[in-house]
Amino acid sequence: MTRDSSTPPLVGRKALVTGGSRRLGRAIALCLGSAGASVAVHYRSDRDGAEETVALLEESRESNWGAVASLCDGDLTDEVACERLIEVTHESLGGIDILINNAAIFERTPLDAMTVADFDLHMAANARSVYALSLHAGRVMRAGDGGAIVNIADVAGHSPWPGYVPYSASKAAVINLTKGFAKALAPTVRANCIAPGAMLPPAGGADDQGEKAVAASLLKRWGSAEDIAHAALFLVRAEYLTGVVLNVDGGRSLV
Repeated sequence: MTRDSSTPPLVGRKALVTGGSRRLGRAIALCLGSAGASVAVHYRSDRDGAEETVALLEESRESNWGAVASLCDGDLTDEVACERLIEVTHESLGGIDILINNAAIFERTPLDAMTVADFDLHMAANARSVYALSLHAGRVMRAGDGGAIVNIADVAGHSPWPGYVPYSASKAAVINLTKGFAKALAPTVRANCIAPGAMLPPAGGADDQGEKAVAASLLKRWGSAEDIAHAALFLVRAEYLTGVVLNVDGGRSLV
């Protein structure tokens, strides 16, 4: 297809978004789809939410130059499931050149209740999954025409939260993995990272840590899922950026 000024920028690109059933993952999937990409929407247990994301992508299919959407599941703490997820995406979309590592768990772990198992769980779900998916997808991309990986970390990866020590450590690992894969997969595959700040009030009510982060930010408000989605699209399209950690935090990191 000949590209002109009216052609969406990601036409012909194939993307996998993990944790695409709701919140940040859904917003990113829809943003990539609106830019013309075909999108595989991953979920672990929320099939209904993932199907809704796919339905929303399909609604805009004709206006997005025939981009398609597909559904795939998997427990990302399992390395075999991670490898299979890349294979399924490749089969369903006809390739993969964009990987968005968004899926994560976020569990409060106060000191008196914290266990070693909490650390293992967060590292497996949030960091080891990023390693496995980046490894398998990166090899496929490097063997083809290249691609882009965008990881969703957290400002807690820079400055840990006392009530979320295992979570914070896992996001610090994501930041380091981003830089490591940026080096290992260069020059044909780029890896970048977004570190959100106070992003969306927690489901089920306000969280003290989140409210404090909002109060401490320069912009004094919650960020939105669309803020992260637009940042992800920027990093996918920014062909001369790799190894970047982009803080989308309302200026929190400057305080």
